Amino acid sequence: MAGRIPDNMLTSVYSAADMFVAPSLQDNLPNTVMEALACGTPSVAFDIGGMSDMIVHKQNGYLAKPFDVHDLVRGLEWVVEQDKRKVHLSESSRKHVENKFELEYIARKYTDLYSEI
Repeated sequence: MAGRIPDNMLTSVYSAADMFVAPSLQDNLPNTVMEALACGTPSVAFDIGGMSDMIVHKQNGYLAKPFDVHDLVRGLEWVVEQDKRKVHLSESSRKHVENKFELEYIARKYTDLYSEI
């Protein structure tokens, strides 16, 4: 645990980590997970709320069965057990955020929705 981290150092901290763990029992689309993924840091969380919108199971992190602590621990182990896998997860983390949460993509999705309505 690093304590309070100044905003201008967050990118460095996320990038230095092997993974980000979000053990929330309730959440929607937490900025911390998005920030970690954008820095190329795979994330592990329970498959609740909006976590599955950001974390693609075994592609850029691990989604544990909701509230199953043993599965969450399996996810932590799975992420770090192979160096080659960690590299793939890191690359996929960054690409997923670039592809699915980039401003123009989101704006286009809203425009499509409004046109459909």
